[in-house]
Amino acid sequence: MATTGFIPTPIFREKRRSRLIKLEMRDSADVLRDILVRDVSAHGFSAVARREPPVLDEVVSVTMPDARVLWGIVRWVEGKSFGVEFDVS
Repeated sequence: MATTGFIPTPIFREKRRSRLIKLEMRDSADVLRDILVRDVSAHGFSAVARREPPVLDEVVSVTMPDARVLWGIVRWVEGKSFGVEFDVS
């Protein structure tokens, strides 16, 4: 099968803002962790844990600089890096 005429369907990603923000995150055991957020979107963020990262599918909460508390679930973990999808309900 020739692939020369193939045009891939674009996958639209929401706009992400690159930021370096130090935040505190609480994991499901109510343990406070220092994290460094690398980028943020309307639906989540990626971050790096100072020590141990949270585990996959763990529910976490983050207090934002404006004092809002956002809840989410850990969707991926690679080393000390991880991504959280916010609960937008």
